[in-house]
Amino acid sequence: MSKPTLSEWLKRETRADHHRVDQHHALKPLLRRELTVAEYTSALSALYAPIASLEQALSSGLQAHDMDYRLIHREALLKADIHQLGRRAPSAPLTPPPTSVADAVGMLYVLEGSRLGGKMIARHVDSVLDDQVPLRFFTAHPLTTEEWAAFWHFAEYHCPRSTWPAVLAGAQQAFGHFTQGLATFASSGPVPRE
Repeated sequence: MSKPTLSEWLKRETRADHHRVDQHHALKPLLRRELTVAEYTSALSALYAPIASLEQALSSGLQAHDMDYRLIHREALLKADIHQLGRRAPSAPLTPPPTSVADAVGMLYVLEGSRLGGKMIARHVDSVLDDQVPLRFFTAHPLTTEEWAAFWHFAEYHCPRSTWPAVLAGAQQAFGHFTQGLATFASSGPVPRE
């Protein structure tokens, strides 16, 4: 039996983490047929702190570890969509930067994977709400097949099998950060209107 690739292994090892984020009650309405503008606004607001702080942590971490990876920043797009919907973006707590190259790759896996999911969400939201809501965050920088393949080439180049546990730890840290950010938003309620 052949050994799994990093992609196959990481996907399998983080299946439960993916499920916790995807099925979180703050995001679940995004794929409902009865999605309302208010639910969409709330979901975007819930995503803001995890996205903004993870992007910030990875920006400094990639630079600190001298990693040549083009990180796509979507925080400003998310903030613009939230503002257009009449809300203020919530504050984003600081997230510690990755402590190693493998840690950074694990965190990138989660952030880049969110771009994959964004394509599907954008199609659904557009079919339900049409032009009632802005979709810049989900549509401006969709992850292409080539970019996803390039990410895995980058990951495999930088992360030999001996570092895979650290890659997993970075991914689980990022998933945990998402889950915590969604829970914090849900418990504090929406940010007041502008």
